[in-house]
Amino acid sequence: MTKKNGLRLYKNLDIREESNDEKIKLVYEEWAQNYDLDNNDVLGTVSQPNCVKLVSNELEDKNVEIVDVGCGTGLVGEHLRIFGFTNFDGVDISKKMIELAKARGYRKLLLGSLNESLPIDKDNYDVTFCVGVFTHGHVKSDRLSELIRITKPGGLICFTVNEGVFEEYGFKNTIARYDNEKKWEVLTLRRSKYMIKKQVEGYYCLARLR
Repeated sequence: MTKKNGLRLYKNLDIREESNDEKIKLVYEEWAQNYDLDNNDVLGTVSQPNCVKLVSNELEDKNVEIVDVGCGTGLVGEHLRIFGFTNFDGVDISKKMIELAKARGYRKLLLGSLNESLPIDKDNYDVTFCVGVFTHGHVKSDRLSELIRITKPGGLICFTVNEGVFEEYGFKNTIARYDNEKKWEVLTLRRSKYMIKKQVEGYYCLARLR
């Protein structure tokens, strides 16, 4: 799978299709070996370190329980280690991505899709990351509820949204509605650099559950 083909498969996803989750799985199974290279050399993705820094600025305790939803090859995990965090698990839709993530310090790696119920108990983690998942053809804003389900009351949720789907997939309204309903308190919501080499920005959200 070349860089070009990996990105082409990604661009062909259609969130409206019933079988889209199977297509997402295929994309990442095929893309796994070149994913890190594409993120760095083709896309210039900066969301992983940016999100870990956001959370690190809110926390003094490096022993909190963390889950990385949509962990892929473990790029968030790599930065969690750099920032001194040790207790982090991951979940991803692709077995091949999970195999690559094993080298990046995760305690436990699970197979699962955010478009379904994750194989994680309710109120299980102090911090939930979901970086790069809310993007074209992947997951709509209604699944933010699953991130809330697996996070402890008072815990943190940090996620990104590609600028191209922020309004179309309902994230702008859902983020505000959850804040108004006191499901969480939005600590940060800003638009910033996301994929530098493609001149794509994304929204970074950090929220604390009530």
